[in-house]
Amino acid sequence: MFGMTRTLSFRRRLLIWRARWSIPSLLAARDERRLISLVAATNGGIAILIISALARLIDLPLLFPALGPSAFILFSSPFSRAAAPRSVILGHLSAIAAGVAVWHFVTLICGTPVSLEMSGWPILASASLALAASCVLLVWLACPHAPACATALIIALGAANGWTDLLGMASGVVLLTAQAVLISRIAGINVPIWFPRSRNAHYM
Repeated sequence: MFGMTRTLSFRRRLLIWRARWSIPSLLAARDERRLISLVAATNGGIAILIISALARLIDLPLLFPALGPSAFILFSSPFSRAAAPRSVILGHLSAIAAGVAVWHFVTLICGTPVSLEMSGWPILASASLALAASCVLLVWLACPHAPACATALIIALGAANGWTDLLGMASGVVLLTAQAVLISRIAGINVPIWFPRSRNAHYM
């Protein structure tokens, strides 16, 4: 009985501490801009650090430039449509598909694999068509996640087109999104698991 009382007391203190230091409570008592910038910087940095360490551990290219702006959106405006897990994951996956399709199409036409070392119309066509295709997909699939356009460009420019690269990019997006949901919920931010909750949601 005494042990159960101590356990309940500990759980109660833990819940009180969590409520006091949760993001919603801190926002009510502190400057919103400073707190959100601190949250985005800290959580975004931690998430990218974990992905980098894991990429080195399993030797898979999980980290790529478009994850940076995705991390910023996920942690600075977690209730926006762009930060909904559906928008992030589906947006990047559709951009990967667009980039791969365009890269293969232009490579087939010009007879030479498109790469950053190239000059002339092939690389210009590949970049512009990939961006256009990803924009269409993001709108039609209702997943308005702007950083995904950078993913399409990375692939269309030939910087990443092997299956290992593509698998790593997709895995990195899923890992980042899962971390963002987990970290936000631990911090007391009841972010959506998949679908956005509303079209006009604020931070809290």
